[in-house]
Amino acid sequence: MIEVFLLHDDADRSDAIRYAISQDSRLSLVHEAQKGRESLLGLSSIPPGRPRILIVRLTLPDMTGLEVIAQVKQRHPEVYIVPALEGNEGGQIWQRLVQFGLNDFLNGPLAVEEIQTVLTAVAGKAQQQYESTQAQKTDLVTESFLITVASARSGLGKTVFSTNLAAAMSKLSKNVALLDCSLNPGDFPIMLDDVPRNTIMEAVNSGGGIDIELLLNLLSTHKLGFRYLACPNEDFDPKGFDYNITTGILQTMRNISSHVIVDTGLCYSEPTIAAADISDLIFVITTRDVTRLLSAQRFLKLLKEREVSPAKIKVIVNQAEVGVEISENEIETTLEHPVSAYIPSCPGPVTYSINRGEPIVIAEPNEPISQIITRIAQLCYNRWQSDKSHPGDGSKTKAIFKKTGFGFGKGK
Repeated sequence: MIEVFLLHDDADRSDAIRYAISQDSRLSLVHEAQKGRESLLGLSSIPPGRPRILIVRLTLPDMTGLEVIAQVKQRHPEVYIVPALEGNEGGQIWQRLVQFGLNDFLNGPLAVEEIQTVLTAVAGKAQQQYESTQAQKTDLVTESFLITVASARSGLGKTVFSTNLAAAMSKLSKNVALLDCSLNPGDFPIMLDDVPRNTIMEAVNSGGGIDIELLLNLLSTHKLGFRYLACPNEDFDPKGFDYNITTGILQTMRNISSHVIVDTGLCYSEPTIAAADISDLIFVITTRDVTRLLSAQRFLKLLKEREVSPAKIKVIVNQAEVGVEISENEIETTLEHPVSAYIPSCPGPVTYSINRGEPIVIAEPNEPISQIITRIAQLCYNRWQSDKSHPGDGSKTKAIFKKTGFGFGKGK
């Protein structure tokens, strides 16, 4: 049986739709409403478990049908939506409907027979959509590895490192997710050459309504195979992006992806602290200059005061050939923490990869920076345990580090 929700405030047209539903043995009208909020409440209050169809008029007393459709697409991706149109909609309305991926419509006042023809075609599609979303749920993971990328100051390469780590890990697993909690508009879309349909602020703005279905529907799939959720391209109000919301999003993501990478912003912001508190691994990015090392020292102290296990913290020294007058021993003494890897700067190829929207580990896999990040990705894939899935790779990696003068430090 397919459950039908009818949201329409025209009595005559509602009667015709209701009668057409009654003539199809596969369909059962389970909820009627004349206002959008009432219909959304009905969808949430009736337990799911069957295929669902929502017939929604675009002009409603309290909110537009497009607003209803947007919320249903986010919160109830199993629902097959059929807009009931007036027949005089302009190009902008049709553009929005196409963006929502809708294909079936009740276009204008229709006879019962015409409505039945549409519903007959829709019933099979609703069944397929329900089965597809159920298959996504069965693919949920029970053990996830959460990785936070942080730094004590901005401009140290967190986002470049995060996106390249996700790209490198996508070669090892098709169940990798990348989240932008940096509060910086537009970084991911530029670096990944993509324009996501949804952003992480739509999860933030859901408040306590964060669930698996919502995040599955919001995540974009990159052509390299990993899923991601970016910040909006334009400026936004981040005040709702607090500790509890971030924790809720990340805990839910653990049920979706086996490896979750979180790109963060200001080190003392609530999203960064929340991510660090619940992560399995924290990369702290720094460089060799004294001011940033001292900032990293204070951030590492904060993490330890929050009882984050030192074993979870991996310090990465970026642009490692700059400032060599400060030795590796002096760096570790200043930080009071071992360094796990040194990454050389590669400004030309990295800038070129950013501008064309292709991670350098994909665009230039033989660059030393690419090979080091790829090696880090292998360790992350194996949860920073022995790299059993890549036997023999260790000697090759060590040769790379020896050649470049950079690589893994004593903290591996």
